[in-house]
Amino acid sequence: MNYSFKSALFLFIGFSVFAGIVNLLIIVSSYTNKDEHEFWMIHTYEVIDLVNQLKVQIKSAETGQRGFLLTEDLEYLAPYRQGINLSLNTFEALKLKTRDNPTQQKRLMELSEILNRKFSELEQTIQFIEKGAKHETEKLVKTNIGRHLMEEIELILLAFEQEERNLLDKRTREYVDAKKLHTASILALEFVHVVLIIWLIYSIRDKVLKPIRVLGLYIKHYPESEKFEIAQDNNCIEVSELAQGIKSRCQESEKLISQLKQSEKKTMEDLQAITELSIEHSRQSELSIRNLIPMLQKHKEDHESTSSKDIDDMLKLAITANASVKDLCIYLENKPK
Repeated sequence: MNYSFKSALFLFIGFSVFAGIVNLLIIVSSYTNKDEHEFWMIHTYEVIDLVNQLKVQIKSAETGQRGFLLTEDLEYLAPYRQGINLSLNTFEALKLKTRDNPTQQKRLMELSEILNRKFSELEQTIQFIEKGAKHETEKLVKTNIGRHLMEEIELILLAFEQEERNLLDKRTREYVDAKKLHTASILALEFVHVVLIIWLIYSIRDKVLKPIRVLGLYIKHYPESEKFEIAQDNNCIEVSELAQGIKSRCQESEKLISQLKQSEKKTMEDLQAITELSIEHSRQSELSIRNLIPMLQKHKEDHESTSSKDIDDMLKLAITANASVKDLCIYLENKPK
């Protein structure tokens, strides 16, 4: 596949940024879920603790009532009153804590009615004792209404607590599943990231470095290298373009070198022709001057009246010209081809 290294680099950087953002979101989400889970766990334990407190407080009120019935000692009324007040406060706290759970609110409504009946039964027995109607107290106790009401209270509180424990188990499972999902997501992203890094390294090695090394060897051994083969389907676009550019420049250089060689050959041929022509002209000039010297000497002997100085000057000039032409002929004949 032929693709741009720039595109591959952008893809790698883009995915790295994407993976970083997703990892950050997963971590933030994980911490948020952790805080939320801890909140609901603490909330559930608080509800369960309130249920247990309510049981103890109702028992405390009932214990104080029984102690007063048996001893008629007013000191037993203190734990009874305290148990009643604490039970009512705990009941209100349970209503507030479970206001988001309609099922628990329904149970609390049932519990409220039974508690009122239970507390009324306890208060009624105490009033009978205070009025001296002990037989009425015994009659009311023998009906076992107090025991039945207490059993109903315990059943409702047991169902209430079981509901909270079921919610706790459910929320714990959800938290564990979410944590596993977050861990799996991070591992999957990291795996893809590692694969992408390996792919990028492979791309750099096989599609950039290796082709560039081939180009370097080609340039180093040019023009001995007759072949210029770089698999076009296995390079990144930039390297392919570089290879084609170098190949094109090499072809242009070869063309220019060929033209220069042809121009040099033609210039040498022209220069050789000029040289040969110059030699021919020089020889003719040398021959002419050589013939001129005897003529001047004869003219000097035949015409004594002519200024001897002028004839001597002309002879010197002819001799100098002849020597110069002769030297030129020797140079041109011995000049390197």
